[in-house]
Formats: sequence, structure tokens, C-alpha cells
Amino acid sequence: MIIIFEQLAKHEMLGFVPAVALIKQRERDGWSLSALARMISKTPELRDAYDALLSGIRLSAAFDPGKSILVTSAQPNEGKTTVASSLAITASFAGQSVLLIDGDMRRPWLASAAGIADGIGLGELLDGQAEAGDAIHPFELFENSQEAGSLSIMAAGRKSSAFLPAVDWSKARTAFRLFSQRFGIVLLDSPPILAVNDALLLGGIVDGILLVVDAGSADRDAVRRAKEQLEPIGTPIIGAVLNQFDPKIHGRPNQPYRGYYLGSPR
Repeated sequence: MIIIFEQLAKHEMLGFVPAVALIKQRERDGWSLSALARMISKTPELRDAYDALLSGIRLSAAFDPGKSILVTSAQPNEGKTTVASSLAITASFAGQSVLLIDGDMRRPWLASAAGIADGIGLGELLDGQAEAGDAIHPFELFENSQEAGSLSIMAAGRKSSAFLPAVDWSKARTAFRLFSQRFGIVLLDSPPILAVNDALLLGGIVDGILLVVDAGSADRDAVRRAKEQLEPIGTPIIGAVLNQFDPKIHGRPNQPYRGYYLGSPR
């Protein structure tokens, strides 16, 4: 049997996010950044996992000296949006200046999760209709701002994704990297790679790509095809994170894939 991350052979495994009851939590508290931040702050295994993932990203030679990361996955429902949001929250807890961007113009989510009006966002910025200052909004995770660092958000905006192929990507890359320098880290959540081409287009304006793989549903061939589609962009894949990891099913932490073979009972 072939272990799934052999498909990412030359890329680093940056972290594992434990399986936790996120769905029940969302049903109780709603899908909001503040509710997710409360859950991370009260769940040591989650906080530790994202602390370790953030450290792994910072120490990655492929990312140095980068600022911006595209967070994506091969297929839908692998948890990329939760990982991107949780990384942003964790970096904020660590005192970093963070920008979280919703790059999914087909299914925008961040404006609702942050409780702001869905106005000017990434779409208008890429299309040259707005400046970064018009689209970036400071956001407080808690009433006591001393509990976290500086977190800002950029919603997807009101534009359809249909305009993306016509974007001047060289100009967009310059503008994106210019305002990214204002932050310690920038996290851009995109649609899944194999679902639409948006992630491939957005991947060209960031410094690195983080691939989220769901431990319970990932498909080896899908991971391979996603990697093959990303590589021609030229933006380094800084690594991957295994989401919803359960050591009872997927192996011990020091040998996390021994129990995780595609085709074996799950």
C-alpha cells in the first residue's frame, strides 16, 4: 500500500490538527471567528496543534522570508477554511499582526463569520476598483483586546469570480505583496484546487501554499493531481497539514501514517 503523503514526497509535513467536535460547537455557538477563537483558547490540544503548525510554517525553508500563504485543499470539505481561520487566530494570540482574506468569491464566508457588511473586498482589489485600505478591516476577537494581537480581515467582496481570468496578475501580485508587507502574516483562503481554477490563479500572488488534507476522507489520486496542478505556478508548496487527525485510526504521533493507508478499513 502507498501512504498518501508519498504524493507530497518532496514537501514537508508541517502539522496535525486533532479531531475535535467542531460541528457540535458550531451548532451551539454559530460559525463565527469569535466562537472559533473561544474554542481554540479553551481547547489545549487545538491550541498546541496550531502553535506547532504556525512554528513549522515559520521555520520552513520554502517559506522564508515569506509573508503570505494560500491555504487550500484538493477537494471540498477538507477543513481549509477552518485551518486558515484557526491559524490567523493563533498567530493573533501570539501577538503577530495578521490579515485573513476570503478568496472564495463563489461561496464567500468571512463577512458573515466576522459580522460585517459584505462590501468591498478582494474581488474589487484584484479588479483595480479599490485600494487595499478600502478592503481591510480591523477585527477584535474578544472584547478585551489584550487577549490577542492585531487581526484584520478582507472579505471576498461582491464581484463574481468570472472576472478572474481577465485580471492583470502581474499588477495584482505587485499590489498584493505591497500591502502584505504591513502584516506579520497573511492567510488567503481559496476554493479547492480540483473544484475550480481560482486557487491556481490566486496561488500566483502569494509567497507559499499550504495544502490541507482531511485524514478521514482524503484521496491519494486527488492529492497527486492537486500537487501536479500547483507545481507549474512556481509558488512553493511550503508543506501540508493533516486535518481531523485521530491517532487511534491514523497512527501514533511519531509515526502518524503507519495506520493511514488508502484502501485499508476506516
